[in-house]
Amino acid sequence: MSRPKWMFFVRELDAYPTGRKRIFLLFVVILANFVANYESQMAPVLSLILKDIGISNPEYGLIVSLSVVAAAFGALLGGPLSDRYGRTLILVPGLLLTVLCVFGMIFVNSFGSLLFMRVVLNFIEGGFIGATAGLVRDFSPRMGRALSFGFWSYGTSGSNFFAALVAGYTLPYFGTWQSQFYIAGFLSLIVAIFVMFTIHDLSPRLREKVILNSATADEVNKPNVQPQPEFERKATKTTSQAISGKVEDATGSHAMTPMQTLRLAMKQKHIWALAIGCTFFLMLYLTLASYGPLILVQAFGYMPARAAFVSQFFWLFSLVTLIVSGYISDKLQLRKVISLIGVLGMIAVMSIWILTMHNPVSETTMILLISLMGGCLGFAYSPWMALYSENLEDLHGGIQASGWAVWSFVLRIYAIISAIPLNLIAVRYGWDTWLWITLIGAIIYIPLLCLGKGPWFKRPLSGRIPTAVDS
Repeated sequence: MSRPKWMFFVRELDAYPTGRKRIFLLFVVILANFVANYESQMAPVLSLILKDIGISNPEYGLIVSLSVVAAAFGALLGGPLSDRYGRTLILVPGLLLTVLCVFGMIFVNSFGSLLFMRVVLNFIEGGFIGATAGLVRDFSPRMGRALSFGFWSYGTSGSNFFAALVAGYTLPYFGTWQSQFYIAGFLSLIVAIFVMFTIHDLSPRLREKVILNSATADEVNKPNVQPQPEFERKATKTTSQAISGKVEDATGSHAMTPMQTLRLAMKQKHIWALAIGCTFFLMLYLTLASYGPLILVQAFGYMPARAAFVSQFFWLFSLVTLIVSGYISDKLQLRKVISLIGVLGMIAVMSIWILTMHNPVSETTMILLISLMGGCLGFAYSPWMALYSENLEDLHGGIQASGWAVWSFVLRIYAIISAIPLNLIAVRYGWDTWLWITLIGAIIYIPLLCLGKGPWFKRPLSGRIPTAVDS
């Protein structure tokens, strides 16, 4: 069935892109993810909004909680749809709708209107996060997968920095919080239009292929040749068994309903282990993202301005090591051992940092500890993203978005569940107690990482994809 003409942005590639074309398409996806995260930024003007509208902190906490829930369920809905009908069909309309939500923030004037706009915005953005992750996988052969996902993860940290930078330069000039949403809306509209006219999908046939490197891409692109190496036959067999016979010929995600692609991802114990393990591992990241400067103020006695200055080194070094570990992991094709090295380093530095709380510490020492923690976290995260993507790919090439939707759902549900105990423990027992809990979370990540499929120390042979036998 032909698509309506207005859906011109749904363009499928029948040949796997290589060279500059692949890099350009990957850049478009990363840019779309960056803007999607930037659109949801409120931190630089949050105090102005709450004061102007007259919303208390508990009321805003309720808005945040409901928005996160909306994003979690949006991910579970959008991920399988993008696997079934294509990434761009979900991504492009989603970007355009979120632009309308950003402009809608200009007219917010009550608790109800702010709640409505944030819930809608987060639901839509949650709906296409799986599509962006799926596109990153689609345009990233395994020999470059970790590096690509490292850049993809810049969307979160990079957008925080960008929003603060824009507000710092423009807020004194315009003087109103609404100005930031005018700026964000117009910038997002420009990017959404650019993405709409440049983004492409892989055809369903290509999405099902496992691309190791440029040689594999050339083989797949040969006319009238559709090789099915041993690892693809194993993945197809696994897929058929996982769906319990409901789809006898598991030739592609287009042969499955959205519920079947989601169920295939959710029925795998090692997928849940990796998703839950990463959530435990990211407890420190989520804590410092919300309370980093506050911890330095309350536990170490820093002034707010100096606390903000010191805390930025955590994010700076994590951005650097995301790329470094991604490059190393891609070269060695040993995801688990590289991630393990990063998390062990993070645990060691965290222990020292927590023990220094409530004691005099020089600013130089604090910057060093903060930097090392952020650096170790970034070093462990890029290989995990590649590992998770490849474990999904080994099940079936067409369930990437559904699998990343599962991870997004787990992460957001944790954010809701942990909000109340985090504040209670920090107030009653101190920040050091909560941070010891986050350190335990990092330790729990280690056995769950071991459940992922893939080699530890034996580097895969050239042209051969690791399978469950290598685990």
